[in-house]
Amino acid sequence: SEIIKITEKQARDCFLLDRKSIGLWNFQQWECELKKKDNKALAFLEDEKIIGVCVFQITFDLSDLLYIAIHPEFLRRGIGKKLFSEFIKISKKSNIKEIFLEVSVKNIPAIKLYESFDFKTSCVRRKYYKDGSDAFLKTKVIC
Repeated sequence: SEIIKITEKQARDCFLLDRKSIGLWNFQQWECELKKKDNKALAFLEDEKIIGVCVFQITFDLSDLLYIAIHPEFLRRGIGKKLFSEFIKISKKSNIKEIFLEVSVKNIPAIKLYESFDFKTSCVRRKYYKDGSDAFLKTKVIC
């Protein structure tokens, strides 16, 4: 297993994983997100198959987590923690000052993961998701 940087060539693989996990972006959105010059994308590979994806944007001194998901068959194996840790490492190397992310108030496993990396809730975004649920905006200051 390894973590690699991915490009728009893997848009279909990312889309297929997304459909099986959180269902956030359609295929065209995946192509678009992976083409953006400020976006970076990582994949966790197992037997050369993408089983985890993390997409983030670095703009000036800020890093914004746009997407992270693990294939449902591979949950609770520490893959999310490894991907998230790599995201933070790359962000730090880019001299960012703060990392942002949104997470559903219902997504307890993700909240626990982010809090284990010392992310704090800075506000609540009401009715942020399609299903009407709220999101926590979580931040981590990097000095």
